[in-house]
Amino acid sequence: MTPPSTQDAGVSRPALQSWRTTTAVRVFALALATGTVLSRGDLVTSAPMLVVLCLVAAVSSLFEWMTRNRPTHWHAVGEAVAVTMLLISTSTTPELGAYLAVAPIAAGVRHGLVTALNVTLVSGLTAAVAASPQDDALVQLGGALPWLVIGLGVGLLAGWQSRSTRDLAARQAPYAAAHHLMARIHHLASSGSLGLNSASLAMELDAAMRAATGGARSTIFVVEPDHTLRPLNGGDDVDRMRQEIELPDPERTPGAAVVPLRGVQQVLGYCVVVGVPRWTPELDERAQHVADEFAVRLDTAVLFDEVRSLATSEERNRIAREMHDGVAQEIVGLGYIVDEIESISDQQQTRELASALRAEITRLVSEIRFSIFDLRHEVSDGRLSSSLADYAREVGHATGLRVHLSLAESGPPLPSRTATEVLRVAQEAIGNVRKHSRATNMWVVLDSDGARLSLEVSDDGIGNAEPREHHWGLQTMRERARTVGADLDITTRPDGGTVVSLRSPVTAPHEGETAHGHHRATG
Repeated sequence: MTPPSTQDAGVSRPALQSWRTTTAVRVFALALATGTVLSRGDLVTSAPMLVVLCLVAAVSSLFEWMTRNRPTHWHAVGEAVAVTMLLISTSTTPELGAYLAVAPIAAGVRHGLVTALNVTLVSGLTAAVAASPQDDALVQLGGALPWLVIGLGVGLLAGWQSRSTRDLAARQAPYAAAHHLMARIHHLASSGSLGLNSASLAMELDAAMRAATGGARSTIFVVEPDHTLRPLNGGDDVDRMRQEIELPDPERTPGAAVVPLRGVQQVLGYCVVVGVPRWTPELDERAQHVADEFAVRLDTAVLFDEVRSLATSEERNRIAREMHDGVAQEIVGLGYIVDEIESISDQQQTRELASALRAEITRLVSEIRFSIFDLRHEVSDGRLSSSLADYAREVGHATGLRVHLSLAESGPPLPSRTATEVLRVAQEAIGNVRKHSRATNMWVVLDSDGARLSLEVSDDGIGNAEPREHHWGLQTMRERARTVGADLDITTRPDGGTVVSLRSPVTAPHEGETAHGHHRATG
């Protein structure tokens, strides 16, 4: 494991650099003052004041460290007043006056030109007030003035130099924060077998909550940006479980409880637990402890799902553009060359080979166009059924397959990632029918109520849909099904052909359900 970075400890790099610089300035000023005292032979007389200055320097550095990420100026003014008052009132300015330059320089490094000028003026006014009338006040002020001028000059120079650094840091701050967040997300995603899969995390939270409370089951909801509740798991009574959240405690179903998933500033979601014989304060505390353990990770997983979806969509579109502008165009160019060979050759065998090669090139171009269409096709309106219908009809029109659609989708839309993964499984299954089945008819059946789903793609082709060496389509479909918590089965159709079935764990329809969809054949 790599050590935590400076930002992990809550310290920005510019703040750390400025603190190191001002601390070095204080150490240098103390060393210079000590050298002056030694050269004059006044170490015994000036030692107590030198110790006091060391304490002031230590306290000032400590205050700067404590306020390193907050633009507070009071400690710079306080240091200027304290040091000036001490040195002028005790008449030790000639020996230890080098420290008078520290406060303006530190103000310039930390806060810029204006603060350096203000701190110098405060030091000058303090020196004028602290000068004793009994002694030669002009001599005292004359001893302090050169150091204040040096401090002001260096402070202004440091403020001007550090201004560009602070501006650059301000411009880079959003990117640094985003990089830090992504590093934390990467660490979270790679720690544990479930990573940042929201569906798997919801199943894990359900299991942990049932083990902690003895409940029969639980349904996890997350709060969307529009304040609606989206279920991450559940069966055919998701709406009833959602209503439990809105009911006061006395009106809830016996044995049911709502456990909030608490974030730093707001509630991220709810876990509705049912089937607990008797809720007790100890049980409430135990359930809340489990929810708190999962809350941030689950919320991060939901956000990561959205980021991953956007990144995946962009990458698919980029690959589609590269295929269209690169490989597809080059293969089309090869086709023109083959046509030229066929037209100028006077040998029958050469013309036949060229014709066969032209047919193969045409097939490859067609496959590439289908691949580009696959890459660009998305769940555009939040409903899987419409995207699936558009895709199946397009394949039917392009290949001559007679496509039979039976699509029923009711309730809330499926989670974005779930709908996308199911669409990709359907695309792979339909692609296999198109390329390998030699079928005349293809049936696509979808049944979803927002919490459960069932998808079937079947054909009346030659069957024998077994995995082949160096072909990963079936394995990819199973992997996609696992990511959304569904089961994938590939069986033989009774009348000939193949049936690809994807089902969530609960698939039996409940009584009284109404679904909207369309049932028609296209071809």
